[in-house]
Amino acid sequence: MKWFFCIAFCGIVNIVFSQFELPYSEGEYVSYKIYFGPINVGFAELEVTDALELNNKKTLHIIGKGRTAIFFDWFFKVRDIYETVIDTKTLLPVLFKRSVKEGGYSINQRYEFYHNKNKVVTQDSSFFIPVNTQDMLSAFFLARTFRKKDINKKEPFYIPIFMDNENYNLEIKYLGDQIVRTKWGNVKCMVFQPKMQEGRVFQDGEQMKIWITDDKNHLLLRVETKIWAGKITAVLQAYKELKNEISIIRE
Repeated sequence: MKWFFCIAFCGIVNIVFSQFELPYSEGEYVSYKIYFGPINVGFAELEVTDALELNNKKTLHIIGKGRTAIFFDWFFKVRDIYETVIDTKTLLPVLFKRSVKEGGYSINQRYEFYHNKNKVVTQDSSFFIPVNTQDMLSAFFLARTFRKKDINKKEPFYIPIFMDNENYNLEIKYLGDQIVRTKWGNVKCMVFQPKMQEGRVFQDGEQMKIWITDDKNHLLLRVETKIWAGKITAVLQAYKELKNEISIIRE
């Protein structure tokens, strides 16, 4: 399940900070089914739960969850929770929390970001972070504010990410547009290819594609990645309280 959050939450980021109205607000909820080939192996969801005042900043609290389907709990039970609190003015994370339970493996992380000091504080240490560093979840919501006119199809984008007590630059390429068939109708999407660090989640950092709706929502519609054993796909299944209607192509 970690692959979904690594991709979806920091997969299609660019460093253009747009100042127009945010495409999401308190109450937005989306859910996904995750497939290995044709088999539904798990579920994921994202929710903007509430607006907060934290450290004299106006913020949004966002929660992402991932879990295996009931049948697969018998073999490898997954229950992951990711949380970020983002400053709505700068779109930078203030606080990040991660609780991972995957089989017999578990991890709990808490990061407090102090961007004016280029510092992040963890449970037992502190680290230098570059300017405009994002966490795994805040990066995706930053990405949803980008302006398509600023995307250069020939050149990749880069953004600093702090993850697992490390800094690294994420590379993203814009591949073009594509019409995707959904249960709501055909939707025009922008297609991106994030390149994750090899060995972190995937052996090949380029075997991944992400589809984002080309409308005012910039909603994550689909994710695909190839692994040595086949293909994993996440598909949008439900949504509510979107700030804008999804733009369906009328035939």
